[in-house]
Amino acid sequence: MTGVPATYHDGQTSRHWPVVVRVADGLVHVEDAGTARAFPLAAVHLEPRLGTLPRRLDLPGGASCLVPAGFELPVATSAPQRVERWVNELELRWTWAAVAAVGVLGLLWGGIVYGVPAAAKVVATRMSPALERQMGRQALASLDRIALSPSKLPPERRAALAVRFDSLMRAASPDADYRLEFRASPAVGPNAFALPGGSVVLLDELVKVAENDDEIAAVLAHEIGHLQERHTMRHVLQTSAAGVLVAAVVGDVLSASSYAAALPAFLLDARYSRAFELEADQFAFTLLDRTGVDRANFVRFLTRMEKAQGSSKTPGWLQTHPGADERGRAAGR
Repeated sequence: MTGVPATYHDGQTSRHWPVVVRVADGLVHVEDAGTARAFPLAAVHLEPRLGTLPRRLDLPGGASCLVPAGFELPVATSAPQRVERWVNELELRWTWAAVAAVGVLGLLWGGIVYGVPAAAKVVATRMSPALERQMGRQALASLDRIALSPSKLPPERRAALAVRFDSLMRAASPDADYRLEFRASPAVGPNAFALPGGSVVLLDELVKVAENDDEIAAVLAHEIGHLQERHTMRHVLQTSAAGVLVAAVVGDVLSASSYAAALPAFLLDARYSRAFELEADQFAFTLLDRTGVDRANFVRFLTRMEKAQGSSKTPGWLQTHPGADERGRAAGR
């Protein structure tokens, strides 16, 4: 084999000098003006090709040579080396590289859309109830510091709503142990939300805008659905796992590429939220039917809130909550 020019590094110092590398008689020969070295083929390793960049030829004792991209060792006979050569050949073909890229993206998308939610549901259902309650208490304490204030509803009004909540809870599951928390927040507005561990927070502003207690019961049934399906914990697990998967493919989470990774993670998170809302809606419809409350109360309340907030110009697939029309169709209204 004709020798090729290369750069020799002894692996001991920063020195390097030009040499000629050739393969003959089952040996790799490294020659310069004054010396000649020979190594068995089995004792050297040539790194895979990367475009037209020089390739490192590792030699025994820590020395190496930088050889041209086109330099090749004789066809290897071992299975790992054959696989490596096959992969190198595929990397040089743009068609196969594009197919591989599409395949990786497909696997990533499938893992996030199907694999992550399934795994999160299994983990959430097996999580310690004590841990969830602790998380719920901490979350509520944080909200009390930054966004919520004590409820100003009269005690008798809170008691009546608590009784209504308890009846919904028992109809949902005889073993349920949920709590209704009353708070106020003009900044948040008419709202109610579920926390890990079995708490539903009902804001005064929602009570004030509801036209009757059946509308409030419909909203509470929806939040009980979130608790029953463990949506809060599943949401936390899914968004965390989705972010890790995206960052792992895009790059180091501490690098600038992590900001680019945040956008698809947000889009996927929006998809999860919509799925959870629709699932909680279906649970609420069943619960309302069981307790004799017309589903139309839920739809009327959502429609009124949507009109009060103004129609969103955000595309539906980017919204975290389904629109009132979509939810009304699901309710059969």
